[in-house]
Amino acid sequence: MISLEDLYSLIESTFDFLLAVDDNEKIHYVSPLMKNICSAHSSEVIGTHLKGLLDKNSLLSFRNAMKKVSHGDRGVLAVFSTGTADSIPIPMKVAFSKSVTGGFYLIFGKQADSLRQMNDWEKEERVKELSCLYAVAEWIEISKTIRDFFTKLPPFLAKGMRFPDEATVYSVYQGIEYGQEPQVDDFIGTKLFVNGELKGEIKVGYINGEKKLLPEERKMLNQIGKMLSLALERKELSESITLKQGEEEEFRKRLTELEMEITTRESELESQKQKLKTVDSYLSRVNETMDESSRRFETMFKAIPDKVVMIDLNRTVVMSNRDSIKPGENCFRTCFKRESPCVDCRLSRIIKNRIPITVTFRDGDQYLEVHALPVFNRNEEVEGIMEFYRDVTLEKTYEQQIQQADKLASLGQLVSGIGHEINNPNQFIRGNIKIVKQALDDMLPIVDEYQKAHPELKIARLKYAFFREHIMTLVDDMGHGSERIKGIVEGLRGFARKDDGLLVDNVDINTLIGATQRLVQNEVHKHGEMLLQLSDDVRLFQGNSQKIEQVLVNLIVNAAQAIPDDRKGLITVTSSMDKETVVVEIEDNGKGMDEKTQRQIFDPFFTTKRAKGGTGLGLAITYRIIEEHGGHISVTSEPGTGTKFTIRIPAAGNGEERS
Repeated sequence: MISLEDLYSLIESTFDFLLAVDDNEKIHYVSPLMKNICSAHSSEVIGTHLKGLLDKNSLLSFRNAMKKVSHGDRGVLAVFSTGTADSIPIPMKVAFSKSVTGGFYLIFGKQADSLRQMNDWEKEERVKELSCLYAVAEWIEISKTIRDFFTKLPPFLAKGMRFPDEATVYSVYQGIEYGQEPQVDDFIGTKLFVNGELKGEIKVGYINGEKKLLPEERKMLNQIGKMLSLALERKELSESITLKQGEEEEFRKRLTELEMEITTRESELESQKQKLKTVDSYLSRVNETMDESSRRFETMFKAIPDKVVMIDLNRTVVMSNRDSIKPGENCFRTCFKRESPCVDCRLSRIIKNRIPITVTFRDGDQYLEVHALPVFNRNEEVEGIMEFYRDVTLEKTYEQQIQQADKLASLGQLVSGIGHEINNPNQFIRGNIKIVKQALDDMLPIVDEYQKAHPELKIARLKYAFFREHIMTLVDDMGHGSERIKGIVEGLRGFARKDDGLLVDNVDINTLIGATQRLVQNEVHKHGEMLLQLSDDVRLFQGNSQKIEQVLVNLIVNAAQAIPDDRKGLITVTSSMDKETVVVEIEDNGKGMDEKTQRQIFDPFFTTKRAKGGTGLGLAITYRIIEEHGGHISVTSEPGTGTKFTIRIPAAGNGEERS
């Protein structure tokens, strides 16, 4: 049966922290390293209770774990924390056993660095140590002579080493050398004392100096040395050919003592073997728990919908939840296909400021929101960052549309008053120009007769002939300008307020497209041809037919005017259904637009045709009409290739099937 002291010693040889607690939560034992941690909280730990040592959360964790293991659960963890300012929570295992005085709990764990380094080979080393001890003890018993034993000793000792094939074993006994002496500085050795006299030595090392000897191997050799010293003493006595009659009784007595010591040592080795099995069982359960936790973490990490990347100080990807991002590559190359770090590098900023940051930037056709967090080591130094990437392209598109709508709404509040102020004086101008023109028609014949008698006549400091030739043109230009002002004001009024017409028509978009083709035929014919691709399954939707027709006319005329003179133009108009949405696309092969122009195309008064009389209100009004119908209009374009406008108007709930 294993004593408590033996069990404590065995567990401490494998774990860094150990507490022994009885049913009343009284502490009976604490390991040295654990005592150092607790000393900052209490000078004496043994004899105290958990309640006086742990903080509230840690105490609750211990009690829950102790309750579970007392009912037969295994692999139960608790978190040790004293609650002091410098206290670091330590995950610990809890086990339960019964003693003669009642039940008691063993709570043990390892430091974080030791836990990460714990491998299966450490347990295997302990097993190999016991196997080696048994093999050596058995061989010395069955060897015929001491020389025979030392000759065959190397293979038995090599089996207990971590790398048996590369181990070299050397021994010397009573001046006779066996095996090859290690040629490296790093080796282990043990002295052989027989009857208190130094009779020999054993040295063990590795042929390759890069292989490091383990503390367990040194311990094993020391145990073998002690055992051999006793066995050799008995062996020498048994090999004596002649014994003095007076020494025979002493020899038998000493031989009996040696046999008892060897039997005791073998019993101790067997006990160590049983203890090792117990610890091995604990370690196996700990490893199983760690493997299960690792699998759960990996599953949760992969399930995060956003892209997550951990990056070290060298801008190298450590891990990611996306298979397309390979660990070991530079973050800027594998994430963004760049050959150099980003201009606004999040890693550099976090190393400097040590705080999380969130930025939004454009990557090709995407807008990405990146939330970057610092990753600290045990010394509170930044050793990397964790970045979470979220695609906010759709949100950005909606934001731009909201901004567009806000601009239109703000402008609408100003337009009505401005239109009224402009239209009033323009009415006087239009009316007076007609009177002036009629007066000139009546007066000019009279002046013509007068000029014949007075050839040097000048009007407005202009020679009469020049004045007479251009005066009516000037008056007509004034009239056209006044009419143009009237048209702009009417357009502004239409933009500033929603049309009074109700959205009560059952709009047949195919019929409107056909009617629009007839209206704009002359304008389109100047630049190219028009192709209709209309789907028969397009549904009716509720709206205002006149306004939708205005939208179609505006977009088709703009498409025609965008076609260069040196190119045969083609304007394609298509209609289709996308689930419950009516879709109309108007595409041309004209000059196209750059990205900056596309962003401003729906702004009031923005136009690329100002020299040709463009007011910049057509597409703004078009945007407002589609918005009134609960729809959406978008544009895609490439300079030199062409432009496509896409209109989407919902038909669900307010549409009918075409008859």
